[in-house]
Amino acid sequence: MQNNNLPPQHQLTPLENPLPAWNSQTPKAGKKLMITREADVFMRSLNLYEKTQVYKEALKLTSDGGYGWNSRGFQKAPMFMRHKICSGGISFMYSVNPEMIVINRMKLEREITQIETPANMQQMGLFEVKRESDIRWREEITEREIPMLEKAWGRPQPVPMIRTEHVAINGMSNDLTKASWLMGVHMDTAYWDDYAKAYTLIYNPTRGKIDFFECIADKISTTKLAKFLAVMLIENQQKGLKRKWTAHSQGGIILTRAVELINQRGIRLEGQRVSIHAGGNEKTRAEKAFKQAGIIIDEIKRDHPNDLVPNLAGFNDLSPGSFLRSMNSMFLVFRNKRPVQASPHTLPFLNAECAIRHLQMNGYQRKAERLAKHTMKELGLL
Repeated sequence: MQNNNLPPQHQLTPLENPLPAWNSQTPKAGKKLMITREADVFMRSLNLYEKTQVYKEALKLTSDGGYGWNSRGFQKAPMFMRHKICSGGISFMYSVNPEMIVINRMKLEREITQIETPANMQQMGLFEVKRESDIRWREEITEREIPMLEKAWGRPQPVPMIRTEHVAINGMSNDLTKASWLMGVHMDTAYWDDYAKAYTLIYNPTRGKIDFFECIADKISTTKLAKFLAVMLIENQQKGLKRKWTAHSQGGIILTRAVELINQRGIRLEGQRVSIHAGGNEKTRAEKAFKQAGIIIDEIKRDHPNDLVPNLAGFNDLSPGSFLRSMNSMFLVFRNKRPVQASPHTLPFLNAECAIRHLQMNGYQRKAERLAKHTMKELGLL
């Protein structure tokens, strides 16, 4: 819509639904929903999920013509001064006239998450991470090389969209620094032959004890991050981009729920590939969701036999033996002051022999003996 009496930045254009497949609502009959070019330029810099949040908030205004409850019409502020804040920290200024509701300006109300941002203030989002060295997690890795895994992946850079073939979703208790290198290791292990030079991290910020409640929420309901991930999956599918998605721990729960949301809308995800390591998701539920969506499952059972997250939290092995093994290794999962390679959960599980060797080399002889005994029993050698 053009108006020659307005400067270019204030020219108007219709505000369209950025993702019809996710939010099928259309404005009700009545006033048109418009946006200035200035605001539209800002909106183009957002990721697709943020765009959908802006659209949903703007759509609410049309339900009462811009003067009712959703517009805070009971307040005395003039309509050209109205301000609305959307989920995710985006706000916009809007005005109302007899014919239309116009979004005039938009801005980011929150700081962009960086490594320097305190962990409790970091926000979910997309970050591109590039490979910095050739150090890779493998059976032959030396004790000297293991600390260098943290330097194998570079500084995460915020991005508005996924531009890499590989995408990863981290688990709980990971700040942005740890999530960046750790998910690089998991992605690299899952798709070893690709030797990816970069990947996109869908960052799941840590909130301490709240992380546990988020896991429960995605099993019985839906978190914002699951919705965010669902939008990312749909966007790439609609663009014809085939991605390889790697999830670790809580990331497996989030990914499962995101695909279930997509299935509810009857959208297929053929050509997308997925790998889950040490997932807190129930495997049968995840496999059902992925198969219904047409996703190729590359890996879903890369779990250490002593890892309580897939065994107990994921309800995948509730046998007495699994319970005892998981409890015996619990402190290797949750304690910060322990060698990362000794944890049954943190790094990708390669095989029992490798896990036994790392336990022995770090002084956990009894745990190594128990794992060796369990492995031999599983192989029918005892």
